[in-house]
Amino acid sequence: MPPYKTALVALTLGAAFFAAQHVSIAAESLEQVTAAAKKDGEELIFVAGSQTFGGRKGMNEIEGAFQKKFGLKLRINFAAGPDMNARAARLITEFKAGRKSSSDFFLGSQSHFALLHKENALETVNWSGIFPWLTKEMELFAGQTVLVYTSPNGIIYNSSLIPKDKVPKNYLDLVDPRLSPTWAGKMAIPPYVAWLAELSLVWGPEKVKDFARKVVALSAGRLRYNEEERVVSGEFPIMANIGGALEHMWDWQPKGAPLVAVPGLNPINTDYFQLGVPKNSAHPNLAKLFVAFMISKEGQALLQKNESRSSHLVEGTMMAKYLRDNRVALQEPKQSIDYYLKSETGEGLKFKEELANILKQ
Repeated sequence: MPPYKTALVALTLGAAFFAAQHVSIAAESLEQVTAAAKKDGEELIFVAGSQTFGGRKGMNEIEGAFQKKFGLKLRINFAAGPDMNARAARLITEFKAGRKSSSDFFLGSQSHFALLHKENALETVNWSGIFPWLTKEMELFAGQTVLVYTSPNGIIYNSSLIPKDKVPKNYLDLVDPRLSPTWAGKMAIPPYVAWLAELSLVWGPEKVKDFARKVVALSAGRLRYNEEERVVSGEFPIMANIGGALEHMWDWQPKGAPLVAVPGLNPINTDYFQLGVPKNSAHPNLAKLFVAFMISKEGQALLQKNESRSSHLVEGTMMAKYLRDNRVALQEPKQSIDYYLKSETGEGLKFKEELANILKQ
């Protein structure tokens, strides 16, 4: 067969396969997924951080609400695991080895899902076509992931220790000589490179490196993103950045804590936490239902109750109301997703290594 005919046949077959796949996905309905989920059994395996979705207490509430919504029995086998980077790496290893995934679905940010997307390890699901409460906008990796909660980064400080006239309004204020003596030698900074690397999307690499050197010089120690209580206690009066700054404020202020969050940028640099189903999930249809449930109004209400977290794309949530009422813009998800799809090679990797060295100083 002449080469051009071979190519034509290949293109035709490829188009036919894509069309058949598209029809199959489009034809799947909520009723079909629910029926298939009944054949998956009554157990879902979820490996995540110990306090994810409110920990075991929150999971028990989610189980009950899930059963009520879909009329299915479900037991969530919830196990505390390592950090998200390690869990994503484990899922990729399991997928490549042809083993069932250790978790039926995965919770992670755009950086973690960029890795899974590159490895083609995620189930393709017509999320917005199957579940009427989901929209295309919620599918941050189209057909693969769904946004479950929006987590803007920002500065947090103890309002009992930082005078009102010295409060920083953005990241650059942290290194402003007119304000920085207030927290010089007292400020906490996170030990992570990612928040600094993402600033390069706005400032460029050289400005970020200059900022990083100044922040490190003013710092008194390193705090991880789950250690905001040390700012509440007054051990550190301020923290240069924390993921989920607004959620931490909403969690602590009702308890009487003097914790205040300040967006570091406008639009805010944001972590978009998503749920997706690995191709090798042991209970894929139950997993699809669970992912969709967590974006429903019922799921979001429980997430708000137990973690002060929610998606800005779900009408009526705390995050949606805050952004609307305060006229705050978020960094576009596509911008940071594109960054993570490209940043692990070449100049991107070199830049991260430079930032890591600065943080060690």
